[in-house]
Amino acid sequence: MAKKKAFTPLLYLASIVCLPWWISLSFNKSLESWVTNWWNTGQSETFLNDIQEKSILEKFIELEELLLLDEMIKEYSETHLQKLRIGIHKETIQLIKIHNED
Repeated sequence: MAKKKAFTPLLYLASIVCLPWWISLSFNKSLESWVTNWWNTGQSETFLNDIQEKSILEKFIELEELLLLDEMIKEYSETHLQKLRIGIHKETIQLIKIHNED
């Protein structure tokens, strides 16, 4: 009985000292791995600076315009395209004549 009575305060003392230390250590380890994972993920997501981002956006806008033009050309029938080419050709010839006269 005396051993149990002497052992109980020692157990309480050990739990008062060790339990907070163990909780703190395990919390720090889990928090450290979480922060490291978050940091590595955050670093990999920011791979473009502002200049590169603007350049890529401009290229996407140009690509979108080209795709829109391509769709518009596909909607025109072949006869409309022939007329368009003839009109452009005539206008080009007129501009060349005007330029040569000056």
